[in-house]
Amino acid sequence: MASEPFLAVDHIAKHFGGVKAVKDVTFTVNRGEILGLIGPNGAGKTTTFNLISGLLPLTGGEVRLEGRRISGERPDRIASLGVARTFQGTRIFPALTVRENLETALLARAPVGFWADWFGLPAARAIHAAIGGEVTNVLDFIGLSAQAERIAGDMPYAHQSLLGVGLALALKPRLLLLDEPFAGMNPNETAGAAAMVQRIRDSGVTVLFVEHDMAAVMGICDRIVVVDQGSKIAEGAPAEIAANPRVIEAYLGSDEDA
Repeated sequence: MASEPFLAVDHIAKHFGGVKAVKDVTFTVNRGEILGLIGPNGAGKTTTFNLISGLLPLTGGEVRLEGRRISGERPDRIASLGVARTFQGTRIFPALTVRENLETALLARAPVGFWADWFGLPAARAIHAAIGGEVTNVLDFIGLSAQAERIAGDMPYAHQSLLGVGLALALKPRLLLLDEPFAGMNPNETAGAAAMVQRIRDSGVTVLFVEHDMAAVMGICDRIVVVDQGSKIAEGAPAEIAANPRVIEAYLGSDEDA
């Protein structure tokens, strides 16, 4: 019997009244790969992410992580199993510094008791010391060490996006869902962020991401899944996807549309 894939998205569907945002979508993500989920605007990509991460309940189908059904679980429970995600637009603490953002995320993972923190007990000091080292490591990893003391909301959007990735990495995920991580970036910033995604995978984290920058997608993905109008229309290696007539039609339209 074949082993269970790391993540299995099995015939999932999501209906909002009469609108079928996701229709019977199936794909798998293998451990240690970068899988791209692409499609035109309104194709159902972010809804699919919301279904996987538990932010939306499924209308049909199921999602399994290492053979365990996670659909129907609360988002915090799914996160505790090692699934972290970023969002379109940044979800940061804009009034805090970059360092404080990461400290907050890390403290949420390893909370310090109020009285232990208040009285500076050894256990609290040890946690704060460990968090300080982890913050430094994450800052280096996402390339924001020079921005550590800057107010997060004052940074350019591209840097805020990187911080959003850092907040997700602070959860120590095994599976990272990145929703348009290169949005708002210039070509040099995109190249740096793409290299970061590859480093994330090389560190042992499996990556599933949605992105509109096709050059970046084709450059770093092991496989790509394409959805259009809520349905999967193609799956394969980047070269196969780039030459697929259905994918080309979905993005550029048919001769009849022209």
